[in-house]
Parts: sequence; C-alpha cells; structure tokens
Amino acid sequence: MNRKAIFTTIFFSLLLVSLLAACAQQPEAVETPALQDETAVGQPREEVTLKMGILPYLSNTVLIVAQEEGFFAEQGLNIEFVQFTNTADVIPMILANEIDAGTPGLNAGLFNAAARGGDFKVILPLSNFAAKECPYIGFVARTEDVEAGIWADKKSWVEAKMVISLQGLNSIPGFNVAKALEGSGVTIDDLNVVIVDVPAQLEALRTGQVDIVYAIEPSVTRLTADGDLALLDNAEQYAAGLAASMITVGPRVYSDPDVANRFAIAYLKAVRQTLQGATPANVQYAVQLSGLDSTLVEKICWPDISPTGTLNLDSFNEYQAFLLQRGLLDELVDLSSFVDTSFAEYAVTVLDQ
Repeated sequence: MNRKAIFTTIFFSLLLVSLLAACAQQPEAVETPALQDETAVGQPREEVTLKMGILPYLSNTVLIVAQEEGFFAEQGLNIEFVQFTNTADVIPMILANEIDAGTPGLNAGLFNAAARGGDFKVILPLSNFAAKECPYIGFVARTEDVEAGIWADKKSWVEAKMVISLQGLNSIPGFNVAKALEGSGVTIDDLNVVIVDVPAQLEALRTGQVDIVYAIEPSVTRLTADGDLALLDNAEQYAAGLAASMITVGPRVYSDPDVANRFAIAYLKAVRQTLQGATPANVQYAVQLSGLDSTLVEKICWPDISPTGTLNLDSFNEYQAFLLQRGLLDELVDLSSFVDTSFAEYAVTVLDQ
C-alpha cells in the first residue's frame, strides 16, 4: 500500500471513530408536551362582546364587581350592561335575542318559557337564601310585639295585618311565607294581606295600620334602624338554598362553551370578592348600582351567593310544585331542559387549581 493510501485509510478511520463518539454522547430525545389550550387555563383567545341585562338590586352588585375589577376583561369579555327595572322583562328580551344574558327572578314566567321550548339556559345562581344570623329577607314587626311573643306562634298570623304584595304571594315571597306557615294549619290564603307601598311601611307599622311586613334589604335595615321595630323572623331560612335569581343566558353564550366557561370564571371570581361583605370597594360598587346611601349599604345584610355556583335543583322543583298548585304553571318542567351547571363546574376547577 502506498503512502497516500495509508494516510487516506487513517483519516477515514479517525473520522468514523469521531462520528460514533458524537452519536454516543447525544442525549435521549425528550417529547415536548403539547401546548395547553389557552382557554383551559382561563386565558381567552379573542374578545367577545355580550349584552347583559342588569337590575338595580343589591344582588346584582356582583356584576359590577366583575366589571370594575376587570374580571370580565381578563377573560376577554366586553360586557355591555342593559338596565332593567322589572325582572319579568329579562327572559322575553333573551328570547328575542335583544340581550345575551340577564338576571331574572325565579318566577312562573321563567318556568313557563322553558316549558314552551324557550331557547335559554340557567347557568349560575345570583342570590341564594341562607339560614344565616343576618337575614337579607325577614318578617318585621313592632319591637314590643316581638318581645311579648305575640306573633311567635304562626297560627296567630291569621289575626295579623300583613304586608306582602299580591304579586309577591304568587312568587318567591308567597313561597317563603307558605314554607314558614307549614305545620301551623294556616295557609297564605288565610292571611289578611294589606297593600302598603314601601316608603309608607315604616309609619304603617308604627301606627298599627299593619302588624307584620315581609321586607327585603335594604328595607329590613331601614325599618329596624330606630329600635321600635324589630326582626320577627328570618324569612330566608324557610327556603334555604333556593336561588331567588339566576344568571340566565341565550344561545350565543351557552352554545359556545369557551365563552360560557370564560363568563363563569369571571363571575365566580367576583362572587368570591362580593362574599367579603361591606368592604370599601364592595360598598362603592353597591352604591354605584343601587343609588343607595353608602352608610346604609355598610349596615345591610348582603345576599348569599354560592362561591362554587351551586344550584339547588331540589329547591327549584319544590318551588315549581308551589307555582303549579297556585295555578301559575302550564306544567312541571324537566330542569335538565334549561339548567346547565357544567360551566360553573369548569370554572371551579380553574379557580381552585
């Protein structure tokens, strides 16, 4: 073999050894995890504008919290509020696609709309009744009567002049009173109902024109402020767990799980802040919504809301049965046809991870 051939053989031998060594030192391939869907961690892909009905009630303060604290914006939701004064108007506006979401009360109109195939879904509670020490809804009477135990026995309520609106007797107030009267032998149809406008109720109680007022905050706090009127009973405790009003959405929201999930995340973040009670920020938002005096808002009992968005479906069915008995429903409705709890469940997994 000549010298040139020898050098060529040596060169390629060394090159082969180097290549083999390099291959031996290469690390094992590591599989790169797939990128998470942005919405899976609560981060939106694009902004969505939704029109939402809102009412000037304290329970709706949570929506102002979500808006002002930027929780909707975090989820890429541009919420345009549409002001309502009557809860009964909300569902018709959703069905007409005039708004995408709203906060209707739990009334016969909602169940009847569902029975007729209305295109909407209840996805979250807005306010829940609770058996707490501080009642958002209560029965108020003269302090001397409360201390004397005059109305302690519910049987005696047939002798009382009681303030409940006639409309209320066929909705949540009537249901609460009926539950309070259970076992007493007295029904809501036995009661002596007197109609008194809210501004005149305090004087009507003081002068004996009426004996018991079914009051909702801020009226409970207003009526009992001077001490001569007192809380007779907590009305909420008789229907504990019932969602008196709900977040209800149209097809533009519920048919797009991404949008509905993002809404639920933002909403439940706001719920958890609202449940802190009369903090300076929460008071400011409640005043902004309701127009009430801040000193009054600081004293009121705040409505309860489930921090996990839980809807008590058993209480819905019990309330339906009450409405049907009153002749207000076409039929009992299968709740699965218009209630969807999946968005709340998803939001909790994101917020609590």
